[in-house]
Amino acid sequence: MKPLICPKCGGNLEPVMYEIIEVDRCCQCNGIWFDSSEAENLKNLRGSEKIDIGQLDNENQKEVLDSHIPCPRCNTPMVKMFDFDKHPIWYETCPNCQGIWFDAGEFKKFKDNFSQPKMLSQAWNMLRLRK
Repeated sequence: MKPLICPKCGGNLEPVMYEIIEVDRCCQCNGIWFDSSEAENLKNLRGSEKIDIGQLDNENQKEVLDSHIPCPRCNTPMVKMFDFDKHPIWYETCPNCQGIWFDAGEFKKFKDNFSQPKMLSQAWNMLRLRK
């Protein structure tokens, strides 16, 4: 299998294991590539946020939103996704292989979004209480 290259900075992606799940993390920018369903499986494992060793750089968000990001697995242009929750984040997903790319710091926020009640649920509960 050919080595994976970071879609953001061009660095090498190296395998990182958490329990029995292997993901690929960039040696330079610390972004993480999750093959199909790996992010879903890892978000439910206690302590899995430890694989995300970087900090989210909000200054580069506009630049990233305006650029073409190729999938590191199949080179298909990835789709930008917005997770609006406790921690709003932009991340990329591949429509072909269903992989997900998180910049450094985004997986921690993604996982935390699922550990807390959703903002929409909180708003709905507040509206019900006002009746």
